[in-house]
Amino acid sequence: MTWTPRPHEIAADDVEALDQDECWRLLAGSTFGRLAVSDDDGADIFPINHLVNDHLVYFRSAPGTKIVSLTEHPGVAFEADGTENRQRWSVVLRGTVRRLESDEEIAASGVDELHTVTRSTKWNFFAITPRTLTGVRFITDPRHSDPHRSDPDHSAPAAP
Repeated sequence: MTWTPRPHEIAADDVEALDQDECWRLLAGSTFGRLAVSDDDGADIFPINHLVNDHLVYFRSAPGTKIVSLTEHPGVAFEADGTENRQRWSVVLRGTVRRLESDEEIAASGVDELHTVTRSTKWNFFAITPRTLTGVRFITDPRHSDPHRSDPDHSAPAAP
């Protein structure tokens, strides 16, 4: 696996490239991400609950188009993001997905106990083996991120 900063994203003073250890720490601390898969019609993105164990990302899925796409095209991208200490972060992992076949591997990974948001029965278990891992952390300024949001620090003077 390789780690490469995303140069186009680290040019700003308020953006920091993350090392592999920090990327894994953030991924392990999150439970929700997006899985990008491809098929003959192009790319598609699915929200998934996940867990990290031994530098692999695990998830479970109900039968459907996602599993068909993963079987035919196992190259995927996985992204998770969040906020920590008033800073936003984003981690992207690119790799290969495989279905877990043995009960021992499923139990050892912990994916069989993974909580999922939907009620559907998700008895298909998968692991993503990373090929590349990148991450960034950046400070957001709410005054500049949404032009329609009022600035509480620079509000209009009160009427006399």
